[in-house]
Amino acid sequence: MISSSTTLIEIGFDDVDSDKLRWRDLHRVILAENDEKKRHELRRKSVAADYFISGVNAIAQSGQIVACDKSGSRVGAWPFAAGHLILVSGTNKIAPTLGDALRRVHEYAYPIENVRAKRAYGISSKIGKCVILANEEIEGRVTLILVDESLGY
Repeated sequence: MISSSTTLIEIGFDDVDSDKLRWRDLHRVILAENDEKKRHELRRKSVAADYFISGVNAIAQSGQIVACDKSGSRVGAWPFAAGHLILVSGTNKIAPTLGDALRRVHEYAYPIENVRAKRAYGISSKIGKCVILANEEIEGRVTLILVDESLGY
């Protein structure tokens, strides 16, 4: 599953041909489903994908990684459900403390996401679900890729 992410779009990941990589792109399957109930069920199941690729909202220098979204479809995989969690972030999202990281989400990332959601969907966004990833216990489950650029918001 590839979650919706401005960072992933900016690095060109949304242009990757999933057929050539021999994976089933669950994000495209979900977007192609017209029945709202079926689409919701597909989103729910997608958080348990073998590999879940996502951007992040903030990273504290103490190691915690923060992500929030409206429904939980992006952050639901983070705590446990995804077999492997691959997170991509620009270094612009690094904050000194966890408090600063959470403030970054509320005062910087969310307002920009709200504008994007209004443009894209005609409705406001909100911070509905937040995950703070820290102290992962399953060796090799989480991979964080830091790109030394300003990516996403």
